[in-house]
Amino acid sequence: SVSMESNSGTVYLVHSSNDSNDTATIRTLFNRWFLVLTLGLLNVSNAALWITYSAIADYTQLFYNVTADGVNWLALVYPLASLVFGLPTAYCLDRLGVRTGLLIGAIFSASGGAMRYASAILAQPSFSLALAGQITAAIAQPFFMFSPTAVASEFPVSQRATANTLGSMSNPLGILLTNILSPLLVKSKTDLPLVSLVYFMAAAAALLFSVVTSIFTRQAPGVAESELHQSAAAQHLTFWLSIRACLTNRAFGLLLLAVGAGMGLFTALSALLEQILCPYGYSDQFAGICGAVLIGAGLVGAGVAGAVADYTKRFITLSKVSFSLAAATSAAFAALIGRPNSHAAVVSSIAAFGAFGFAFYPIALELGVEATHPVGEAVSTGLLVLAGQLASVVLMVAGQVLATPTATTALTACAVPPPMDYSLACLVFAGMAAVLAILYTLMFNTDYKRQEAEKRQLDAAKAAADSISEAAASIGHAQVGSGPDEQA
Repeated sequence: SVSMESNSGTVYLVHSSNDSNDTATIRTLFNRWFLVLTLGLLNVSNAALWITYSAIADYTQLFYNVTADGVNWLALVYPLASLVFGLPTAYCLDRLGVRTGLLIGAIFSASGGAMRYASAILAQPSFSLALAGQITAAIAQPFFMFSPTAVASEFPVSQRATANTLGSMSNPLGILLTNILSPLLVKSKTDLPLVSLVYFMAAAAALLFSVVTSIFTRQAPGVAESELHQSAAAQHLTFWLSIRACLTNRAFGLLLLAVGAGMGLFTALSALLEQILCPYGYSDQFAGICGAVLIGAGLVGAGVAGAVADYTKRFITLSKVSFSLAAATSAAFAALIGRPNSHAAVVSSIAAFGAFGFAFYPIALELGVEATHPVGEAVSTGLLVLAGQLASVVLMVAGQVLATPTATTALTACAVPPPMDYSLACLVFAGMAAVLAILYTLMFNTDYKRQEAEKRQLDAAKAAADSISEAAASIGHAQVGSGPDEQA
């Protein structure tokens, strides 16, 4: 076996026996996909902790004896925690690596789940302890939301978009599953301890997977090309230089605006969907169906987009098409909500918005890495997610400000009077999305800097390997040629 060492200290195996190479390949594939599985479980279980109480808000009010505002705070602490702890989390992931970062996040998530369960089994249920548990679990979310591109960087270029999609889309999958499961588990306020136990056990199981990942699935050497991909990604700037490089990069600035608006619009529509639809006669059950369709169609759209991106490598074109169509379908939804008895049209528009909006998200995260290389993946992704969290808070507040009392209550299906009309807010949101889609489509462009760096390093390594092989062959020929003389 012939090996050589790069400037970064990574050892590349140029020649090896077939058996050892096959073993290393299998081990490398297992490590990569087990890491993706672990990230997915962590995202799903943490999203379940986030949205638990919102899915059963009425029973939560009765169980903890709090107002609706109190229940809303249990969900609102998540984006607020991301804004507060986002940069420290990005620094931690950048310095300690994705496996250690996921383990830290898993400990916070499981600890938060344990505190929530404890709050529910006390003789007198403690809302303060439940809120403390939510805050603890919320600290974990940035560790998981910032990690998909770092996890995907361990894959070859042809698989990165798929790996990124699986990691990043597991968060909305957790929201979808929780919105379905929680109402099935909770039929009265006395069922709150049960649902708290279920989601704590899920977080504890995800912690176990994270421990296994951290200890036993370090990246295995032995596959020359994948090692080269990793070494190019490992030559990162320092953390604060990375922040500066991102914020002074025009292409990344456009991504901040686009991703922030997209995440903010999704969060605002998801949170306000029932209030948006009920003044026009649409029931809570229909609003729930729309929310499920939004996420379900989004997961399908993201999966398709990831596969297409891996096959075609046309990340920029796909991002522009998906973002533009997401903006157009958000405008269609805003125009349709004021029409009573248009159930099919409303569902179709929100399904299309979910499909194109979710398709844009993982591709945009990959473009953020490509545009800012050699910035660490966790830093660029973290800044994009933080932009989305900030936009979520801004748009939710703006939606409340722009809402006006409904002119007539003849059609309303709202349980709490007086219903508010969000049609102006939806039109403003759609207009914002349209303007940003135009700017993004016309102005965004970037080189694939990480892929180009990896290609240069791969070419250099292969050239060095060829030189070593030629030198070894020359020595062998010289030894063979000198044989008869020595015998004579």
